[in-house]
Amino acid sequence: MRRGLGFVLIGLGTFLLALAPLAKWYAVPRLAVAPLGCEGKTLCENGVSISPSTGVATTLFDPATLSPRSNVDLTATRRVKPDRPASKGANDRTVYESFQEVVDGDDKLVTASSERIAFDGQTSRMLSCCDANLNGEPIEDYSGIAPYKFGFFVKKQTYQYFDGTLGQASPMEFKGTDKVKGLSVYRFEQVIEPTQYAELEVPGELVGAPELPAFKSPRFYANTRTVWVEPTTGAVVRGQEVQKQTLRGPDGTDQLTLLDATLAFTDENVTQAVKTAKDGSSQLKLLNGTVPLVGLIGGLLLLVLGAFLTLAGRRDEAGFHAG
Repeated sequence: MRRGLGFVLIGLGTFLLALAPLAKWYAVPRLAVAPLGCEGKTLCENGVSISPSTGVATTLFDPATLSPRSNVDLTATRRVKPDRPASKGANDRTVYESFQEVVDGDDKLVTASSERIAFDGQTSRMLSCCDANLNGEPIEDYSGIAPYKFGFFVKKQTYQYFDGTLGQASPMEFKGTDKVKGLSVYRFEQVIEPTQYAELEVPGELVGAPELPAFKSPRFYANTRTVWVEPTTGAVVRGQEVQKQTLRGPDGTDQLTLLDATLAFTDENVTQAVKTAKDGSSQLKLLNGTVPLVGLIGGLLLLVLGAFLTLAGRRDEAGFHAG
């Protein structure tokens, strides 16, 4: 009896020891990949993820009247759709297409932009492939991580984070740990100093040169971007941008503010992001930590106990036959 039970325990122990590395090095890498859908989420329409933000522009230039508006309510909505056929191959390649529009309180379009970005589904590092573009123009800088999420198992370090306005990556620094709706997160901040990214021809009087009928004014962009990231999944559960765009005159100084605004995730957006991150984090922590640990310790204990019962049972049988 004891010998038979010992063999059973040895079998179970062997199974648990085999399960431990399978969970950590086989299941986790296959689960820790950027999602190709949003089914079951609140902010999801026909497989398209929706990420709304709201805020106020203290200054917003109105091209129709050639004059600034003050304290304008803004709503930004980003829609992200995965390209499933293109999302395969090496590096767990993932391809997302996104479209973002910003409207004012009267639902009047302020700006719109589009992206198609390929990235490693585990690390989020951008990949040069698959017709990646910004507003139809090819991307040239692939040195950073994609602007949708961090890679899995985030570290407390500085990352190169892609900025869609400049079309290039710049440092995003780890600033500390926080709580967002009870979820432990890492806070990162990216400070983009005023940088020229385009030119815009305007009447000279708008940029301090009334003697010029028109002037190709350098367009500058600055942003302080803060994101709160769930460290196991790399999901951005909260985000905020403090953005400023200006035109400079012939003297090289700012003469016209096109935009001075702050935008942040809506509460509904944060709630959905936190729920999704919690679910994903729980699964990964179970497979990456709990299951391997239980498998290793439990497997060893069962092997030792099984071996003991097997040997004890053999001695009992030997004693029975000798008697």
